[in-house]
Amino acid sequence: MKKIVTLVFTALAFSAFSQKLITETEFELFGDHIFVSVSVDDSEPVDFIFDTGDGLAVIDLDVAKKLDLKMDHQSSKTSAQGSISGALIEHNKIEINDVKLDEIELYTTDLSHLERTIGRNIDGIIGYDLLKNYVVRVDYSDMTLKLFDQDGYQNEGFVEGFKFKLVNYIPTIEASVTLNNGESYTENFFINTGAGTTLDFNSPFASKHDVVDKTGEHYSYPVSGLGDEETMHYEGRVKEFSIGTFKIEELPIGISQAKHGIQHNKKVAGIIGNGVLKHFNITYDYAAGKLYMAPNENFEKPYVVNSSGINLQFSKDMKKILIHRVFEESPAEEAGIEVDAELLSVNGTAVADLTLPEIRKTLEATEGGVKLTYKQNGEVLEATLELKPLI
Repeated sequence: MKKIVTLVFTALAFSAFSQKLITETEFELFGDHIFVSVSVDDSEPVDFIFDTGDGLAVIDLDVAKKLDLKMDHQSSKTSAQGSISGALIEHNKIEINDVKLDEIELYTTDLSHLERTIGRNIDGIIGYDLLKNYVVRVDYSDMTLKLFDQDGYQNEGFVEGFKFKLVNYIPTIEASVTLNNGESYTENFFINTGAGTTLDFNSPFASKHDVVDKTGEHYSYPVSGLGDEETMHYEGRVKEFSIGTFKIEELPIGISQAKHGIQHNKKVAGIIGNGVLKHFNITYDYAAGKLYMAPNENFEKPYVVNSSGINLQFSKDMKKILIHRVFEESPAEEAGIEVDAELLSVNGTAVADLTLPEIRKTLEATEGGVKLTYKQNGEVLEATLELKPLI
């Protein structure tokens, strides 16, 4: 035992000596999205999503105007999620604590449709501009983002390392999936902390291998990315998904039908999103082209799915929570709940006192009932849904 303890101490001591921590900051995990506080050109703190799928730093148009940022010119830009139109703002400075990223190009766009889906204000999105300059560790255990100097960085032991390649500024790693019919594939997948999903198959891969038909039970609903165009999206399960030696059985997955953007990429099979990534503490070393994954306390937790048949989002003015979609043969459909009904309370608690992720978590319970009060066609109604996983 003494020898093992000595080796552990030596490894940790060497690790501490060989890496230089520049700064660390707490982040908020809102649903499956990472929010960090940053400053833009010496502004008051604003909340940006940290997104490894973001090759383009984005700021909400209203926030840019509020901060009086000088907009250079209007143009279109291709992002991971497709083509967007807005104004380019050049030569900005973004700060996280005392870390300064100079000469950043910010691209303005309207993020309100994402805010309605995620359930809170989004001031901007940042990813590649941070990752290309620092080794970034996302520690989901203590909810901190740690930045290290790239020079001489050596990752601490007892984790699994993976080589990655950047495709459209997004890291891709090799992983394996076994579909429900027993077919197995080893492919490259995007690592995308900005995706509030577990594993999504890109539309070319899904079409080539008839993934929808080989998924078994599934349901569908519309989704949107950085642009506000919606495409149909399927949800199901796969028999097994593995990243290196880490294996996940019966993983809930998504199947994209996108016709452009990251989910239409023909060379990459799909996206590993924050629904899976949050089960690990992950270090991204872009200079070395490696990332390191260590299971955290979330690793053994089950992966939950929609059990109510309701898809929710905020109204355009962010004042009401609306029923955006009701899935077929679900508890919500059986109760007669319709699209565009306004949700008023959940188990007697007004929705104004709950966050959207809190409501969704309640509706993902594997069993039991949930009492909903809602306004539909001008009438206040109540329904108790007997929850059951849709897949």
